[in-house]
Amino acid sequence: MLVASSTNDDPVAIGHPLVAAPFDPEAFRGFPVVRASVEYEGAGLFAVMGWVQVIRHFDEHGGEVDLAVDRFPLGAEDSPLYTYGYLPTFFDAPANPDDPDGVWRADTWLVVVPDIVRTRRIAAVTGFGWGYRLRSGRPELLPLTRLSRSEWLALLPRLRVEHPRWAFLEDAP
Repeated sequence: MLVASSTNDDPVAIGHPLVAAPFDPEAFRGFPVVRASVEYEGAGLFAVMGWVQVIRHFDEHGGEVDLAVDRFPLGAEDSPLYTYGYLPTFFDAPANPDDPDGVWRADTWLVVVPDIVRTRRIAAVTGFGWGYRLRSGRPELLPLTRLSRSEWLALLPRLRVEHPRWAFLEDAP
C-alpha cells in the first residue's frame, strides 16, 4: 500500500466545485488530499479488494463528538465499503471550513472480502489514519499514521451495528 497526503492548493483542480455549492476556493484551500494505492503480485480475483473508512469528529478539547462509516455516495446503501474493485485506489479530499474548531480524523482500512462475492464478510489487511485540525476555519494537516489490529478490533462493534448484514472478521485470511 502506498499512501500520499498533501495540502489542497487547488480546490478547483481537485473537483470541489462538483460537490460544494456555493463554492469559495479560498475557504477550501489548505485541507488534506489523500490517495492510497495497492501494489499486489496476485492476479485476477485475488487482487479484488476494497476500502472502509470511519470518520471521527472531536471537539476543540479532544472529546469525541461523532463517529460514522464514510460511504461513497453512489454505493449500495447497506455497504460499508467506500470503494471496491481490482487493485482499488482510495481518494479523499475533505473540506469543511464551516465546521466548528476541532479535529476531523479518518481511519482508512484496506479490506478484502475473502470469498469475493459469495458472502458479505470483510477482513482488514492494513490501515492508516489521517485528517486535520480546524482552528478559526483554517486546517492543519495531521500526520499519516499506521493503524494497528487493536484499532480495527475497537471499530468492529460500531461496524456491526451500522451494517448488520455484514460480518467483520477479526483477522485477515
